[in-house]
Amino acid sequence: MELVELESQFVDIGGSFLSSAYDMRDKLKQIKAFLFDWDGVFNSGSKLGNEGSPFSEVDSAGLRMLRYGQYRSTGEIPLLGVITGAKNPSAAGLLESHGGDVLYQKAIHKSKALEHFCKEFQLKPSQVCYVYDDVLDLDVAAQVGLRFCVGRLANPIFLGLVSGSGLADYISACQGNEHAVREICELNLALMGQYEQVTQEVMHRSGHYAEYNKEVKQRPLKKFEYRDKEILLVED
Repeated sequence: MELVELESQFVDIGGSFLSSAYDMRDKLKQIKAFLFDWDGVFNSGSKLGNEGSPFSEVDSAGLRMLRYGQYRSTGEIPLLGVITGAKNPSAAGLLESHGGDVLYQKAIHKSKALEHFCKEFQLKPSQVCYVYDDVLDLDVAAQVGLRFCVGRLANPIFLGLVSGSGLADYISACQGNEHAVREICELNLALMGQYEQVTQEVMHRSGHYAEYNKEVKQRPLKKFEYRDKEILLVED
């Protein structure tokens, strides 16, 4: 698919490109990690008591394809993580099922979590893609290489600030509870030019997917929490 056609397809559903698809494709080539906020990104932001907030299998499947697509594009398995200001067992469950690399919980200063992450995994902020939805994420969005903001009808002024300040490359058409993560994953896969091949290999467990999946499942998940102004490793 031509990139002009790709832009039109996502604009038609309500997405907003703040960077061109050509620029985003170039930035994506440098990405070695995908980090996500949780509340309002994988869900509406509503809480379920001590269980935290949920995620959908639709978004989970998108993540699986996104990560494999980047692996096919670069030859390296990208890091996968979540930075959340709360404690979310569902986030841990999602990452564990995907062979995720890192979970930051109670991260009230998310830029500090980003700094810790880059030091822990020896990356530059420009090598990170971040998906977010709200004010406390903006310090991270200002630093990373590729930014996706989840759209939400309730905060047009905030989205205008994001757009006017150049703090996102794309604002999603879908809200968090409408599978915004899947939308963003599909867009990235199309930018990679990997969508059809990834779909076929994941569906049939063919190509390099079986080997990739085996390696991913062996990756340990590191869990950190922000306590007394320090980021500490939490043992299960």
